[in-house]
Amino acid sequence: MSDAREASEVAKPETAAAKGGVGLITLVVVMLVTVLLVLGAVGGAVYWLSKTGRLAVPGVAAAPVAAVKPEPVKTKMVLFEPLLVNLADGAGGGYLRVVMVVQVEDPPPPKDAKPKEEKPPEKGKVVVNEGEVKMRDIALGVMGQETSERLLSPEGKEQLKTELRQALTAHAPEVKVMDVMFTEFLVQR
Repeated sequence: MSDAREASEVAKPETAAAKGGVGLITLVVVMLVTVLLVLGAVGGAVYWLSKTGRLAVPGVAAAPVAAVKPEPVKTKMVLFEPLLVNLADGAGGGYLRVVMVVQVEDPPPPKDAKPKEEKPPEKGKVVVNEGEVKMRDIALGVMGQETSERLLSPEGKEQLKTELRQALTAHAPEVKVMDVMFTEFLVQR
């Protein structure tokens, strides 16, 4: 009997060790699976954030972001018939003959506007564009203050262009002037 007792006591520690071993292996496997799941979730989050552009990660290319390009500004050229202007010379003998083109922003038509039907002018009536008349008047006023000596200097034309842009912008804000160009420029003293 004593041999049977010794055998059962000896068997108990082995069974306990075997049970503890299985519990330890299960615990290690559960911990490894948990660590792998957490690492996978973090890696997936980093990858997704870098692809959406919310996170910059070296070595991971971000998804291309569609650049919003502003639409190009539509312009039109307004040609002025030859302008003949008396200059502010001391003797009053100088004059300027100039043909100029003003580049202005062409505003888009209102969305709900219907296209206008162009009617030919009635016989004997002249059709006048108010905006062009106003710009022509402003240009004549600016150029009438110039002297032939200043206009004949190397920077005279460029200064006149700048003054014309500024005056047109100040006195006709509804007209957005982009540029002023001279196609003919004659100064007589």
